[in-house]
Amino acid sequence: MDEQTQKERTYFFAIWRIIRLPLFVYIGLIITLVSFENQIVYQPDIESQDNADVSSASGRHRYIKSGQHRIHIMVNERENPRCYALYFHGNGGNITHRRTLLDRIASELNVTVVGVSYSGYGFSEGKPSERQLQQDAEAALAYLLEHYDIDKTEVMLFGESLGGAIATRLASDHQLVLIALDSTFNSLTNVAQHHYPWLPIKYLMSNRFLVKRYAQNYFGSVVQTHGTDDQIVPFQLGRQLALQFPNQACHRFLVRKGGKHNEIPPDSYFQAVNVAINKLF
Repeated sequence: MDEQTQKERTYFFAIWRIIRLPLFVYIGLIITLVSFENQIVYQPDIESQDNADVSSASGRHRYIKSGQHRIHIMVNERENPRCYALYFHGNGGNITHRRTLLDRIASELNVTVVGVSYSGYGFSEGKPSERQLQQDAEAALAYLLEHYDIDKTEVMLFGESLGGAIATRLASDHQLVLIALDSTFNSLTNVAQHHYPWLPIKYLMSNRFLVKRYAQNYFGSVVQTHGTDDQIVPFQLGRQLALQFPNQACHRFLVRKGGKHNEIPPDSYFQAVNVAINKLF
């Protein structure tokens, strides 16, 4: 081995000793995030099945089939409702945590609303995944149409954060007339990249929720709200989603100045939804 080659090898091993620890840590972080992706994306609060009220098959708490297992729904019925609504919550908790919000939607807007607890959330069986949550949404829509003997033209959707991704796809697939979105992103991969900008995590995720694709094929009406100080789903991702809907004349984007992620939507949101319902139903 000549002297030049020996110097090159010495230089290489010196560089390797410097970078190997940071490199292994970097690779370890990627492996950890990929391995625990579902636990990061889905953060359900699981409830006991011993609750007699919730275990009943009628009344406010009901169960429907989603594939091979049951999921829990909460129903708030109104006499002679203006329309029927499905509510899809965010990635945390379960639908029982939205009881007050469901009550407000039903009473203030005079709609019969069904809130859905995804597979693995609350009292629902199964495990969450992007595919499974969309199957849950399809099952909820099928239940609503059959149970109340209504047409799709009588149905609107509410979506909160991750639930907005589910609502947008369902509305696009069935061309429902109205969706109301709160703090929703244009893709889950962009949310992940925002929180982990130094990692190529967006290219490795199995849960992608590419909402912008579904928005581009939805031609109904949209009411959308997002807070400028949202630390979970950055405001710009909500704004970018708003621009994807082709029917901008029927799109209302409400900016919450200083608004954060986990907060009740403002009165202006309910007022805008109310105006849209008056026009469409």
